[in-house]
Amino acid sequence: MNIVKVESFAVAGKEARTSNAREISGHGVIGSMWSSGLPAGSLIVAVYSDYQSDKDGEYFYLLGTKLGDEETAPRELAYRKVPAGQYLQLSFVGSVSPEATVGLWRQVWDWESEGTLRRAYKTDFEIYTGGGFELYVGIKSI
Repeated sequence: MNIVKVESFAVAGKEARTSNAREISGHGVIGSMWSSGLPAGSLIVAVYSDYQSDKDGEYFYLLGTKLGDEETAPRELAYRKVPAGQYLQLSFVGSVSPEATVGLWRQVWDWESEGTLRRAYKTDFEIYTGGGFELYVGIKSI
């Protein structure tokens, strides 16, 4: 497992409350957020935060862009600060799809159920690039 230290940064974009069950049922919001057009900016970031409990509870999903150090979010956009800390980093190279994203998350859920991974359930995020994406999962201190 690749554990990295991440410095705090801010993200602004569209945000909604959802759950994994809602997303899997076909009544979720994540797909429609992606299909309504990606936010303008250099780095597309998806932030999962304010977990109700664990992977089975509700959470906020924000799809947006990383803000620069001196940049402020426009009023019409939601704003989240990703806290500094230790994160498990996973990478996917290739064409981004819902299946690719869920595939990495399933790996995380498997490690968690095996007891190999202890998630913090505070903030997780994905950073999208032209050739794939990186998933960062907040972990409890080792």
